[in-house]
Amino acid sequence: MKKIFLPLLLLSTLCFANEYQEWLKKEQNSYQQFKKNHDDAFADMLKKDWEAFNSMYNPTPYKAPKPKELPKVKEVIKLPQKAIEDSVIVKIVPIEKPVIHYVAPKPQPIVPPIQKEIIDPNIKKITFDFYSNTIDITYHKEIAFLQTRVNKESISDFWARFSNSNYQELLAQFEKYNRALNLNDWAKYLLIHDAGMKIYKTENMANLFTWFVLTKMHYDIKVGYNSHNIYLLSNVKHNLFQVAFFRLNNKKYYILTPLGKISNVPSIYTYQGNHEEATNALSFEFKKPILFNTNVATKELHFEYNQKKYDFTSQYSMDLVNFYKTFPQSDYQIYYDAQNSTDILNSLIIQLQTLVKNKTELEAVNLILRFVQTSFAYKTDQEQFSYEKVFFPEETLFYPYSDCEDRSILFNLLVKNVLNLDVLGLKYKDHMSSAVAFSSNVGGDGFVYEGKRFTVADPTYINANVGVSMPQYKNSSYSVIQ
Repeated sequence: MKKIFLPLLLLSTLCFANEYQEWLKKEQNSYQQFKKNHDDAFADMLKKDWEAFNSMYNPTPYKAPKPKELPKVKEVIKLPQKAIEDSVIVKIVPIEKPVIHYVAPKPQPIVPPIQKEIIDPNIKKITFDFYSNTIDITYHKEIAFLQTRVNKESISDFWARFSNSNYQELLAQFEKYNRALNLNDWAKYLLIHDAGMKIYKTENMANLFTWFVLTKMHYDIKVGYNSHNIYLLSNVKHNLFQVAFFRLNNKKYYILTPLGKISNVPSIYTYQGNHEEATNALSFEFKKPILFNTNVATKELHFEYNQKKYDFTSQYSMDLVNFYKTFPQSDYQIYYDAQNSTDILNSLIIQLQTLVKNKTELEAVNLILRFVQTSFAYKTDQEQFSYEKVFFPEETLFYPYSDCEDRSILFNLLVKNVLNLDVLGLKYKDHMSSAVAFSSNVGGDGFVYEGKRFTVADPTYINANVGVSMPQYKNSSYSVIQ
């Protein structure tokens, strides 16, 4: 009886496995047909529903020009000894062992190249540099067609042809690089656009290619056109400045360009509807440190505090500096929250931690405040660039001048990482300052926010101590940046 039962069991299992495989194949085919139906419906929609829209533009988040002269306190005053002694001793959170960087003579691809030699004549390959990372992308030659006409019929035809191609492997390669380099949405856009330029050699075709790929990654992307140009439009979770935008369906759609800013755009034609997969707005925030750290530079920094001179050497990533040159000017929160400064953490912050060890929080914050106030030359963005440009910390180290929001962003990074204290940005109509939450009351100008007392610390008010506001802002209104 047992001998008969075992073969029957095996036969039953095999039958079940075969049935499961048939079901799975049927489901996969059904899903592919479902996607194809949406692609076909979208291509049909693109032939019909296009309207003319006029662009809008926000040049700057400030309501008034920033001061051109760097304010200084009339007399440098030492912190009262009692105030220092009453403050809490700092608690240093160790930084992980520094990562040793070097400039590789020839950067290697992050994703291992395909082991087999490509012998299929239909498979093409592009290779290009992406912030000191070598990118290798293979694609089927069927996608490398050109559309020379600029109209809705041509755009619809592009979508129909591309959606019927074997594009899935291409998407998988982009996703591998996205994960390997911790790319945020702006970096993803640049990577895909760069690949499009390598394949097609024209901006219009690169924009169509990027539109298709980002849509298939579920981003809310559109295209628009006028007489000669095709534009890429994207819904973005936060505000952008110096970037033209259009309002569709009560949402802002910004024009994406590798330059990061674009103002003079004539009216364009675009469509109101969306592809079923295009649901997610782009966000240029950095949730993980983006891995552009091959090309490292250094900067010597000097400052004086209580008649004693200090010298530091900070590393920073030139790859990030070059990346930020393209970055669209965004809400301040993006800059305050960025987690990219690995080289600064591994160099400057470790030196500052050594300096403030065994000091009280008040004196430690005052030291860092004086460092930021006096180690960098001041010029407004209008004087240095002729337009408003907010710096990430690497840019404050790289460029010869910085202004108020750049110093506030750097100060916040240093205090958070050296002392593990909460810091806020304070935005006035024409100025940016900071405020720190100490473990005990240290006195001076301050306020209560979400149950904590924050004390003003202005990185632009030269030689001013913690708790001292610029006179002209002492009673001015401000908004808080967490």
